[in-house]
Amino acid sequence: MVDILAIGSGAVNAYRQALSTTSNNIANVNTPGYSRRALSIGESFPVQEGIFSFGTGAQTEAVARAYDQFLERSLRDAKSDLAVHEPVIEYANRVIDIMATESASLANAMEDFFNAAEQLSTDPRSNALRGDFLNSGELIAVRFNDLSLQVDKIAEEAEISFRQSVDELNALSVQLLRINKELNRAADVDKQPPTLLDQRDAVLRDMAKLAKLGVTELQNGQVIVNFGGSGRGFELVTPTESRDVGVYSSQEAAGSDLRLVLDPYGVKRPLPASPSGAIGGAVALNTEILRPVRVGLDHLARTFAAEANQIHRRGLDAKGEFGGDLFQTTASFTSTTDTAAGAITASARVINIGSAPTEALELIYRQSTDTWSVLDLQTRERLGEIKPGENQQLQGMSFSITGAPENGDVVVFSPTDRPARTFKAMVTDVDRVAVSAAMRSSPGSSNTSDVEASLRLIDQKDQPRGFDFGHKVTSGSEASFRKSATIATDGIRPAVQVERGTVGAKVQFDIEAGGDQHIQVLTREGVHVAGTAALTNAQANNLMSLDSGFGAGGYSNTYLNQVGSASYLDTAIEFGTRSAEQQVTQRSVDPDTGILTETTITEPAIFSSKPVSATSNSSGSAQTLVAANAINFNHTYYDPADSNADSDGYVQGSIALGELSLANGETVSAASMAEYFNSEFQQLSNVNVSATAQNTLLAGEIDSSKTLTINGITIAHSATAKLNDLIKAINDQSGQTLVRAEWRGSESLALTNTAGSEGANITIGVTGSDKISAIGLAPGVYAGTYSIAATGEEKLSSVFTSKTQALNAGSGFTLAITRGSNPAQNVTIAAGSDTPEGVIAAINASSATTDVKATLVEDGASFRIALHNANGVVTDFTVSTNVSGYTQVDSQGNTVVDTDLGFQDLNNARLGLNRPTEISLTLGSTGVPADLGRLGFATEVIIDGPAADDYAIFLTGTGSVDALLGADKATAETSVSYPADTFEVTFTSASVYTIKDIATDTIVATRNYTAGEDITYQGVRLMFDDIPASGDTYTVEPNLDGVGNNENMLALIDLGKEPLISGQTFSAAYRDLVAGTGSRANLAELSRDAMTVIHDQAEASKQSAVGVNLDEEAADLIRFQQAYQAAAQVIQMSQRMFDTLIQVS
Repeated sequence: MVDILAIGSGAVNAYRQALSTTSNNIANVNTPGYSRRALSIGESFPVQEGIFSFGTGAQTEAVARAYDQFLERSLRDAKSDLAVHEPVIEYANRVIDIMATESASLANAMEDFFNAAEQLSTDPRSNALRGDFLNSGELIAVRFNDLSLQVDKIAEEAEISFRQSVDELNALSVQLLRINKELNRAADVDKQPPTLLDQRDAVLRDMAKLAKLGVTELQNGQVIVNFGGSGRGFELVTPTESRDVGVYSSQEAAGSDLRLVLDPYGVKRPLPASPSGAIGGAVALNTEILRPVRVGLDHLARTFAAEANQIHRRGLDAKGEFGGDLFQTTASFTSTTDTAAGAITASARVINIGSAPTEALELIYRQSTDTWSVLDLQTRERLGEIKPGENQQLQGMSFSITGAPENGDVVVFSPTDRPARTFKAMVTDVDRVAVSAAMRSSPGSSNTSDVEASLRLIDQKDQPRGFDFGHKVTSGSEASFRKSATIATDGIRPAVQVERGTVGAKVQFDIEAGGDQHIQVLTREGVHVAGTAALTNAQANNLMSLDSGFGAGGYSNTYLNQVGSASYLDTAIEFGTRSAEQQVTQRSVDPDTGILTETTITEPAIFSSKPVSATSNSSGSAQTLVAANAINFNHTYYDPADSNADSDGYVQGSIALGELSLANGETVSAASMAEYFNSEFQQLSNVNVSATAQNTLLAGEIDSSKTLTINGITIAHSATAKLNDLIKAINDQSGQTLVRAEWRGSESLALTNTAGSEGANITIGVTGSDKISAIGLAPGVYAGTYSIAATGEEKLSSVFTSKTQALNAGSGFTLAITRGSNPAQNVTIAAGSDTPEGVIAAINASSATTDVKATLVEDGASFRIALHNANGVVTDFTVSTNVSGYTQVDSQGNTVVDTDLGFQDLNNARLGLNRPTEISLTLGSTGVPADLGRLGFATEVIIDGPAADDYAIFLTGTGSVDALLGADKATAETSVSYPADTFEVTFTSASVYTIKDIATDTIVATRNYTAGEDITYQGVRLMFDDIPASGDTYTVEPNLDGVGNNENMLALIDLGKEPLISGQTFSAAYRDLVAGTGSRANLAELSRDAMTVIHDQAEASKQSAVGVNLDEEAADLIRFQQAYQAAAQVIQMSQRMFDTLIQVS
């Protein structure tokens, strides 16, 4: 039977608990984070009596916590999206307040600067206006410094707040981990204490304010938290652990490259750059506000200083000197090698502030290529790569990284000095303000018109530079260069272009003996300065037709192949090959003391041929290889006493070489070439140049089973002969072959000519059916090479203190000259003439019989006697005397009688005095490049000094040619030069004018003139106020005394109007920088307002779903109270029933 009392008692208990739960909800209506509780009441298990089932009442099942996972996640996301805007708004507005205020505006300071320049232009001599101008420049420097400092301070404060937010996130992660561990005590979320779950959600909401989270809830209520959102894989909190978030910056303070790292003391995983929340807002502040402002200020400072300095440097100050830099900016970097595993040291310095980066750099070592990749730390843009070592240059910086790096090592270079922070005004003296232009124009005194001309200097970047086609040859500021190229001889576009001012330009074409190629050199204005063949006007115009690099000048061959003062701009261009002596420093270490010493020696001028072509003549008559006068030999030597010496004491000599012919049945060899040149060198007044030949063949793979003949002589050897046996067999036949073998290393050999046959061809052959010889060389004739060198005097006396030093105590003596086995030829030196001058006079008086001449050679403050062959005789000779009064001190310090006056002293012979400082072979008027090819030389375009103009070098003919190109490093400029040399513009008619270089009297351009157009030349723009008349002339020259003009200041005023910063002026660019910051702040405010609405809606939705509603709770209170009272009536009724039963019983 159903227990009515139990049913009533259960109901009373259930509704009591319901009333208690409702009361608790009402009590916590204002408790933050409290979620409404709801008591779940269910039917008790029924009982079966017969065929009927009776209920047993109700019971409490659980106290449920109101929770909606979707609404909770929406609220967290809303909090993150709202909090992300606060740092941007707060700090961006502060940046705007600093940059936009009138008293601190850089735009206002710049406008004041250009206004001061305009005022100064009205009275260039006014010291007061010059002072105002300098003060305005100083104000710009102060504004740049202050703005950079203030922005850095804001960045420091923002970074402190950012780090605090990260620390708070880490603390909340630890707190959440403790809650997770508490939740681990139950297996189901419904059995978890609701208060603990409320604490969990409250912590998650606090974390969401700092960063966007991805939350995964487990069955028991524990959570896994991912940084940046769900599915990102950056787990901050798991049921068992929490991981810290670290902050990394390349700078110690106020870094603009703040980055987040998960587990900074463990795996160090980079975190997303835009994690939303307050932390994401701080990152956005750095990337979207602070970094653009810093970079913008630095770029503005650097560009403004560079442009203003460029104009000021090319003007003249009150003292008539070139202006210096108005402003200065600097930059420096410090290195961090904490992330490098290898033992390395690293440093960097800025060598070009104009191209150097202003932000932190990251260098990563790649072991496979042995290079460091250079990246912008903020943008991750790859800037290039450098090699390990000292002074590795890239983008205006010089890096030095030494040691033993390991693959993947990272070095960070952080900026310490920035351009805006270090911006400084450099000029303080009013007299040093460069108001005047460096150039001026003046009309000719005989001009028939009253047309006036004014000029402007053209910026370097706006001047025409280079040609469209051709390999570019120019001197770099950091190093010389050399490169090889194969050039097609199409003859319709430049093959090579040489930039004006290039030092040591090397343009060499390897034109073979049978080549039909020719070389033509033209200037930008169409002046034909050098060529190996004549051109018609039509051919010349065709050459210039395709390349827009050519100017408006018409073709002119006035200076074609001229030399000396008749050449174009007094700079001769020839074709040939040349060599000059070089100063070389040799280093040696004393093995006893370890002291390093440096010795400078002079290496003589020398050039060597390629292996000559072993051409044979079987025509039946002599064959001309190179015609007479086709090639000139030129040499320069020092002899200040020569009447032809220049101001520096150097004499230039030249001889035309005679015909080089090949007799019938003969074959060209290096030896015959050397013999030809030595014969030609007898034309020189001093035989101090010689040609020597050599022929060395390196063997291939040795195979003794093969046969070998050398110069027709069979070399007998066994099939098992070893290398030493083969060398011996070859040398045993040297008397017949005139070839000997020598070791090369331990496993090969080389063949060379024997003494007396140097440079002779070597013919390799085989016997039988062999295709290759025993020494790995194919059968054939192998020719050698030869060299032409400045050898200097071979017979030199010892040093004499003066020209009149007594050599035999005043007594006469005899000097004997002996050639081989021939009888000696005696020269008598009379008593009293035993002096260097007397000896020279006696020898020269006897030269008809001795075939020897003597000259006096200066050796510092002392003198020597030089002897050389005369009268076409080339054989060597020896010298001896019977002097008894001339002594020398030997190497042991002993005084000895020197009977040959030092002429036979080997050390004296090696001095090489009176040798040419430069030698060359050049084409004569009838020579062609193929003639040099027949001699075994490539054809070089020889430019006398720095390139005087921009040259376009054409290669005409057929086929292609191998070329060697190069230039020396640009020489450092020790003084400022005027923008242009003095030139004169002459109107030969109303429609044609010429430009003449005054210094060299060279017509550099002939152009057509259109009325009203400007004339530009060498960076100068000449403007006319009307149309000049025929015969009018205008001279443009350095402004040596016109310090009162204002043209340079006018150029500086124009600078303020130039759109140099992304198409904007300096002031506009600054205002745009401020406006961009304001726009970003306004956007953040709009976004914040929108997100506030979304956040409030999410909060309301959440409260509606899980919060306490007093109206609902009051209704539940009444409902549960009535139910409670009804349940009590059930108990009372059961009590009366029980009493009735007792009475009946």
